[in-house]
Amino acid sequence: MTGSSYKTKLGKLLADVHAEEQALWDTLSEEERNAAGEIDRWAPKDHLAHTTFWTERLITQLEAATGGEPPGSIEDYQKTNDEVFEANKNRNWEDILAWATEVSRKFHTALDAVSEEMLEDTAGSEGAGGPPLWRNVAFTGVYHPIHHVADVYLERGDYEVAQAMQERVAEGLAALDESDTWQGTTQYNLACFYALHDKPQQALALLKIALKRAPNLLELSKQDSDLDSLRELPEFQAMVADG
Repeated sequence: MTGSSYKTKLGKLLADVHAEEQALWDTLSEEERNAAGEIDRWAPKDHLAHTTFWTERLITQLEAATGGEPPGSIEDYQKTNDEVFEANKNRNWEDILAWATEVSRKFHTALDAVSEEMLEDTAGSEGAGGPPLWRNVAFTGVYHPIHHVADVYLERGDYEVAQAMQERVAEGLAALDESDTWQGTTQYNLACFYALHDKPQQALALLKIALKRAPNLLELSKQDSDLDSLRELPEFQAMVADG
């Protein structure tokens, strides 16, 4: 890391995420807010419930760094996500928003209690040899909710808004750390967005850089469904070929 602390940089990004979320929620009609989603096509309140659940889990990780009990392991993330949807699908918007607001308050309290050294340690990560805690905060607190806000914009047909937001957040996340692994990860995530939304050349260009900087992502790229639109392209096949 260079420049200001992870905590300072994360604080700025988290404030940006909150502003992006609030801007979207303010535009939703009453009908959109309380629309019923389906397990394979979520409504706005389903996205908010989903990200709130994972933020609650992040709070437990932060509290574990200061002596609390770590969260239990999750064996099947898809199963967990489906269970979260089913548990919250009949709640109204105001109820879920109140839950999200309270969880956000607790999250910031937990983050304030964690030292810079704790953020750089792996003690709060899930499993031995996991990433430092700040990366969990960056993913679950920044990238993950913005990904779901973008999904809501995309459902409304606002592709340009979703793309611009993803690009802004990718730039902010990249500024957190200069390591090749982190830079490659942020570029990989943006490449996935482009691949999912009919921007193959942008996706390939970023993916090439990402895999060069973070070779650990190569195996993931071979099976990541986000990249399925690229699989038949010779450039992609050459990129992920062994050796």
